[in-house]
Amino acid sequence: MKMKKVLAMALASAMILSLGACGSSSGDKKAEGTSDGGAKTETSSTGFAGTPEEDSYTIDLRAEPPELNSMLTTDVASGDILRMVMSGLYKLDENDKPVPDLAEETTVSDDKRTYTMKLRQDAKWTNGEPVTANDFVFAYQAVCNKETASSYAFIIYDNLLNGKEVYEGTKDPSELGVKAIDDYTLEVTFVNPIPYAEHLFSFSTYYPVNQKAYEEIGAEHYGDEMDQLVTNGAYTISEWVHNDHITLTANEDFYDPDRVAVKTVRYNMMNDSNARMNAFQAGQIDCINLTGDQTVQAESLGIHVENYVNNSNWYIQFNTKKTDKGLDNANIRRALGLALDTQSLCDNILKDGSVPATGLVPTGIAGANDVLYREAAGDITGYNAEEAKKALEKGLQETGLKAEDLKLSFLCDDTDGAQRDAQFMQEQWKSVLGLNVEITPQPFKSRLASMNSGDFDMVYAGWAPDYNDAMTFLDLFTTTNGNNYGKYSNTEYDKLIADAMVEADPAARQDLLVKAETLVTQTDAAVYPIYFSAVSYAVSDKVQNMTRTGFQEFDFTDAK
Repeated sequence: MKMKKVLAMALASAMILSLGACGSSSGDKKAEGTSDGGAKTETSSTGFAGTPEEDSYTIDLRAEPPELNSMLTTDVASGDILRMVMSGLYKLDENDKPVPDLAEETTVSDDKRTYTMKLRQDAKWTNGEPVTANDFVFAYQAVCNKETASSYAFIIYDNLLNGKEVYEGTKDPSELGVKAIDDYTLEVTFVNPIPYAEHLFSFSTYYPVNQKAYEEIGAEHYGDEMDQLVTNGAYTISEWVHNDHITLTANEDFYDPDRVAVKTVRYNMMNDSNARMNAFQAGQIDCINLTGDQTVQAESLGIHVENYVNNSNWYIQFNTKKTDKGLDNANIRRALGLALDTQSLCDNILKDGSVPATGLVPTGIAGANDVLYREAAGDITGYNAEEAKKALEKGLQETGLKAEDLKLSFLCDDTDGAQRDAQFMQEQWKSVLGLNVEITPQPFKSRLASMNSGDFDMVYAGWAPDYNDAMTFLDLFTTTNGNNYGKYSNTEYDKLIADAMVEADPAARQDLLVKAETLVTQTDAAVYPIYFSAVSYAVSDKVQNMTRTGFQEFDFTDAK
């Protein structure tokens, strides 16, 4: 986060939001500084001066980055840090447009499949070595090695020439569609033309990795501590106190120091929304996300509030392998989704401009022929209590289970907001379906570990987009995708996604994606969309040149 990735629920609303659904901070009234798509923050005086340290911002990250190995990371918190300390081929500017970073010159072949990039020669790693084309080759080949265990391997092997064969071991890594023509010329060849290729080049899995450092530190520990990571970006990590804070300092060897907005950025990790507000009012922190109630409070206090929607979604993912609890049955899963009054959740619990999800793909994601995808696809899912009851009855008949046999647990983050949402859904399942569901809160890192190990019945999960296309939400649920935590498997779904990947006609491609979305959410109900999120946040007077959008939660490298 997304940018990409698995989201941590840090407030009563989502940690990150959907870039397209027009939301506001309170009802129909937009907060001061509201932006539908996010923007570079330029504040005005409100009397909340912020932290006293000069040339330094303190920002609430909310969640501990599980690790900072760009080949492994899947979460937004890690992505926020990596964006600051790593340079890739491209980066997103303040308007989410991919612009060259290390790629000084790019040539695209006539068939739109091969990108040849001349790399700048003044970029350095923090171990003193130059950044070369070989660093990209090493990273992409390592991601396509099953032993690396990258959940995001698919974003390389599905796209690069011979990627699947290399991943499966039937072809040598040297045959992967990435080559160092010389030290500063990189060639990347895709299986098919990809309209969002430059977005991919700005994504963390496409970052380079210094081979010498990686091998010296070891794959098992790379990215776990600040001294177990080598970076090449605008900032370096100067301090990392786990589950408390991580401090970044401007990189003196960075090739473009004018891009850096501030010398020091300290990211705090606070999981209590009231503690955040108290810290902000006390001048101990410069930027915090707000709950719906806090947004109203902040405006009444004259705090500078901004709001944006960020193309993230929140959904329930079912563990389809839990046969003893009926979760292998589509009707039981569908009942659990249909029973949730998502409009009430948005209006009465979130209160931050978030809107009920009508599918997996949020409202602002681009679609074919200049029509947004969600607008073209229409409503696929939604609240229907009567249909939920019918689906549950049918599912129980199909499985031979009784309602009392469904002893389900609901995994969520341990933050106050996530637990508040979960309690709302717990009550809905009880009142509509008569089911008693146990809530299992865990810290974000533990929640990810439980998802990875399949140790859950249902999980409250979120996803931030990797790039501006519906595929970033829909390829997650193919059989072999590393983020398919519920182990959903349907050959028809896999084929729809595979066909969409090679379909050149935009309208025909979109039809395939809509069919896939309908299959996974409505027919099979392997995941059930809950809402498209929106973010309101308070920012002190001192903060300048902070980019916050649906693809970049925090970025301080757009100062120019």
